[in-house]
Amino acid sequence: MEWAVPLGLLVLSFLLGSIPFGLMVAKIYGVDNLRAKGSGNIGATNVARVVGFWPAGFLTFLLDAIKGLVVLAPLKFGWVPEGAIPQSNTLLWGIGLAAMVGHCFSPWLRFNGGKGVATTFGVIGVLAPWSGLVGGAVFGLTYLATRVGAAGSLLGLLAAIAVHRIFYPFEPAMLLFGAMVFVAIYRHESNLDGLLAKGGDAPDAKSPA
Repeated sequence: MEWAVPLGLLVLSFLLGSIPFGLMVAKIYGVDNLRAKGSGNIGATNVARVVGFWPAGFLTFLLDAIKGLVVLAPLKFGWVPEGAIPQSNTLLWGIGLAAMVGHCFSPWLRFNGGKGVATTFGVIGVLAPWSGLVGGAVFGLTYLATRVGAAGSLLGLLAAIAVHRIFYPFEPAMLLFGAMVFVAIYRHESNLDGLLAKGGDAPDAKSPA
């Protein structure tokens, strides 16, 4: 039964990741159905577009970013009794991936959801901070240059995993990092179609989260 505790942590992280904070925050600020407004996305960008960046959009980004950290941080920083839970980078990245997948495919939204960028950057910020810093910088510079959030998000994530591959030794856990980036790219399919076909003018082309 050694697998029971890690499996339970993965399930817990998925369920925490699946909480649609964007919908909740928007509702607090008087928007009953965020999915019918703006781009229809539940992420921070659409909340900021519909309700305003401060504090609603910022709060949504923060809540989505820490989804994977509720379970991850105690293990990463040794806040649990030694030996109580198996320690491995594979488990840590798996917990982060579970939260991100929960955000993107929430069972409360019929397995739909956000695009996972904020949650992914939250996980990277803890497990690979230098990669997260470079990725965040690339996101910011790309967004300033193009004003297209999807382009910044995708290039930022690709830069983060490239830096991780260059400066960290390869390990199986890196495949889980790659899986997070793949899911984020998959969730941006409509954005990519819009960027290629219309130069970024698709309705959802500016929504990164």
